[in-house]
Amino acid sequence: MSAWYVVLTGAQQEITTVWRLHLLGLEMFTPVLRRRIRTGRVHKGRNITRLVVRPMFPSYGFVRQGPGCNTDAILGVHGVRDFLRNEHAEPVTLPHEAVLAIHAKQQEELETFIAASRRGRHFHSNLRVGQRVRVDDGGIYSGLVATVDRIDARGRIDVLFGLIRHTLPIDMVAAA
Repeated sequence: MSAWYVVLTGAQQEITTVWRLHLLGLEMFTPVLRRRIRTGRVHKGRNITRLVVRPMFPSYGFVRQGPGCNTDAILGVHGVRDFLRNEHAEPVTLPHEAVLAIHAKQQEELETFIAASRRGRHFHSNLRVGQRVRVDDGGIYSGLVATVDRIDARGRIDVLFGLIRHTLPIDMVAAA
């Protein structure tokens, strides 16, 4: 049965190293995260964003190699620095289930990214100033109730959280 090994790659060379190892006939997996970031530019009143794909584990990848595979061939590939090694200087192997769990996490992140992209495209706010709203996806603010203080044309809102006789203004993106 083939085993998964953790390969250390050069900085920001994880994805290109996958292709180089693929040319050797090896299977390599580098989980990635997708994010949409603002460029700071505006076109026809809309913010311009770009897609950024980054590795989930920078400078690491997982390579599957069968019994009798030459590890020197892997180490000779441009972009591969070494294997992750244990205290006996032997390459660390991962169970197939661990790699499947990482793959499942990547799929979950992708589905979340796609859902967020669809939500962002259809922004039609029915929010109004003074309305009480519950924050669904706001990190530490998730689940809290706030009051809409200001709405701009770009879909950003300012909300006020009432916290122990004080209000805390927060700038957020409305995804109504």
